[in-house]
Amino acid sequence: MDVRKAAAVLLIIALVSVTFSATVPESDAAEAGDVIINVDGSGDSIHLDVDSGTTSSVTVYVTNNSDSYLSLDVPTYSDDSISTDASVSVGGSNSNLIYPKGDSDGRHIAVVTLTVSVDRLADTQSLSGDLTLRFTDVTVESPEGANVFERVVPFTVDINSVYTSEGSYNQFFGIFPNTLPEPFDEPWFAAVVTLILWILITVVVCELVIPQLTKIVGSRKTETEKRKLTKTLTKTISVLMFVVAVNECLNIVGTNAEIMSMVATWSTVLYVIIGAVLSWQVYIFLITAILNGLDETVDVDGLDSSLIPLFKMLGRLLICVLAATIILAAFGVDLAGIMVSAGVITLGITFGAQEIISQFFSGVVLLATRPFKRGDYISLNGTTYIVHKVRIMYTEFENWDRDQIVTIPNNSVRSATMINYTKDDPRTRIFIYVSVAYDANLTLAKELMIKAANMHPHVIKDKSCVPPNTRLTNFLDSGIEYRLACYVDDYDLSAHYAGQIREIIYKLFKDNGVEIPYNRLQVDILSGCDGKKRPDDDTPDD
Repeated sequence: MDVRKAAAVLLIIALVSVTFSATVPESDAAEAGDVIINVDGSGDSIHLDVDSGTTSSVTVYVTNNSDSYLSLDVPTYSDDSISTDASVSVGGSNSNLIYPKGDSDGRHIAVVTLTVSVDRLADTQSLSGDLTLRFTDVTVESPEGANVFERVVPFTVDINSVYTSEGSYNQFFGIFPNTLPEPFDEPWFAAVVTLILWILITVVVCELVIPQLTKIVGSRKTETEKRKLTKTLTKTISVLMFVVAVNECLNIVGTNAEIMSMVATWSTVLYVIIGAVLSWQVYIFLITAILNGLDETVDVDGLDSSLIPLFKMLGRLLICVLAATIILAAFGVDLAGIMVSAGVITLGITFGAQEIISQFFSGVVLLATRPFKRGDYISLNGTTYIVHKVRIMYTEFENWDRDQIVTIPNNSVRSATMINYTKDDPRTRIFIYVSVAYDANLTLAKELMIKAANMHPHVIKDKSCVPPNTRLTNFLDSGIEYRLACYVDDYDLSAHYAGQIREIIYKLFKDNGVEIPYNRLQVDILSGCDGKKRPDDDTPDD
């Protein structure tokens, strides 16, 4: 009886257990279909256009449409040409845990930022693959372990590579396909034909185009200068076209990206050097032709051939800086870092070398404004000099006797009080002061002074200058002072001419009885002069 009762109780318990388990719903695990993938709001696949050696990013939105918490992992992808890196954020924070659907804070959506990096030497133009998104359901765990599933996002990357030859392979000039019959349908034949055509083009440019161009832009140049420019341009353009032809032929034969990279780098250096030489030659040719031509144009003020040294310096500086910058960039040097470093160094130099910087910019100002030129007679703070040579940091002067060279920093020259006696005209005005006795014929004296000036061959007597004239300037103790003013044709010899005119005045005054007063010493002898010894003289005789 007890056994039967016990079996009945166990049966009831089993029925209750089965009934209870049937009424309690079992939680479903998340599946791949519960995840919605959206790429940049436009689809479920990735398409990127990336230059070789650069990176590009795309945003992938992952929406959890299940009741489970999902952990997202994005494995990296890489091959010989590209590599990927992904960052995951949920609800604005760096988390890879995606909440169940309907989260009020939007944490059921994960934002995946995918960065694609393309190798600098990528030699393909298009690459396809799959990006794997791996999910782990952290809410439900099966007896076998964690519930893990994956979603695959297809991607296509179009690579703009400068080292690929796919677009030029076996094509004449890299443009026209080689459709010739065998054996001329090979890439080597297209490369040889392209090289020969480049050589013919170079000959035509050097023999026909360059001479005509030189003739047009150098109408004011001598034949020797034109020939020199033509020769220089012919050499540099020949080298330039040869380098271009070699690069094109390497593309035609399908050279690999590593060799093309090396050739392209050194070709860039050659291009820059050749371009700098060409730019310098053309620049100097045009500057000298223009400024020399402006010397004959009276309507243009402030521009003439004296500015050529300044333009040469500025052109050389600009061309060298640009060439160096491009070459450094070709070798992958970070120019931004160099610019920052240069700025710091420049700031230090500015404080530590203010005097040198002041001299430099003062030299630029003097060359640009040209307050004087070689051979001018100027006065600096009361001292007369002859300009010998203007340099960028200092100016060389000669003294008036031309037996010394005086070097003065340009900042001192620019800040000094300056008088240019011969800036536009070597003629100058001289003044000769002559004293005449009070009882002399003053009218005759003035006429003789003007006559003396007119007798001198270097005194300017035409109407281009004020004619010789006199003026009473002072009343002296023994006479009247007159000043003769006249213009002579050479400042350098003005003192010499003044001396010659004084001699003429003295001779005319003497011949015409005009007295020039001078100090006289009158000696009166008060005692006798008989040669005898005075009584009070006790000096011994021996």
